[in-house]
Amino acid sequence: MRNALNCLLICAALLSLGSCKLFFKSPKVEKIHDIKVVSIDPDKIRLEISLSVLNPNRYKLKLNDMDVALLNKNREQIGTASLSRAVEIPGRKASALDFDITLDTRPTVKLVNYSDQKVFVYIAGTGSGKVLGTRQNLVFEEPYEIDIRDQLQMVLSTFKANGDDIFKIKRSYLGKVGITETQVLVDFIVMNPYGLKFTLEEFPANITIGNAESGTGDLDKALSFDEKVYSREGTMIFKVNNLKAIYNIAKGAINGEVSYRVNGKVKINAYGTDIEQAYSYKDLITISITDDILKLLAP
Repeated sequence: MRNALNCLLICAALLSLGSCKLFFKSPKVEKIHDIKVVSIDPDKIRLEISLSVLNPNRYKLKLNDMDVALLNKNREQIGTASLSRAVEIPGRKASALDFDITLDTRPTVKLVNYSDQKVFVYIAGTGSGKVLGTRQNLVFEEPYEIDIRDQLQMVLSTFKANGDDIFKIKRSYLGKVGITETQVLVDFIVMNPYGLKFTLEEFPANITIGNAESGTGDLDKALSFDEKVYSREGTMIFKVNNLKAIYNIAKGAINGEVSYRVNGKVKINAYGTDIEQAYSYKDLITISITDDILKLLAP
């Protein structure tokens, strides 16, 4: 009789445990609130993912672990993050959780949609927790578009990367030299550390030599970039027709150089968007005593 009673108690306990597992519901991701681009540099893009997890049960859920992954459109993993500590979610409530994910810049930029500057990804994840000692699992996958328009425009409009100019002057020198008009040429290099796809279309600018506004210039030709192009070289050509400036250039032959400053507007087309931004630089024009500038000094 006692053995039969023990068997009944054991069976009742097993049924009770089984009914608990059936009675409790698994947590779920209620909503993905936002994916914010925190920072971007030539190596890494740092994202902050904000989502909420719902506990559909009457009793509190202790979420012990949760892993989140970003997948590209081919469902290849491009970034991961994990819950840093256990979280308790009250019964029939949702809690907001934040995850920091770091992506490699150049591979991520390749995923940017040309028309709207967004990156399509899948947000996938798994997790586990307990309700009254009963283990509950969490599995989810949701599509999402990350808007990086503002970050791309900021990078391109400032013409900087990590605080350094991506426009670098190689040399400044004289082209054709004449009594009423002289050419000043500026060879430069534009870096593409982020692997962005854009075209430097124009750079109309004024040049000031010494203290005299001296002439105007622009790019010799437009320069195009994509994720495979790390840098391109180009030339700006200025026509100087201010006699005082030409005189300053002539005097510069004695010292071998003369200072100048350029003020203009960089015009860029990137991912279907036109960007225009003021930009300036300064340097020294190198003048050789054997240059044609000697013709200006001849009687």
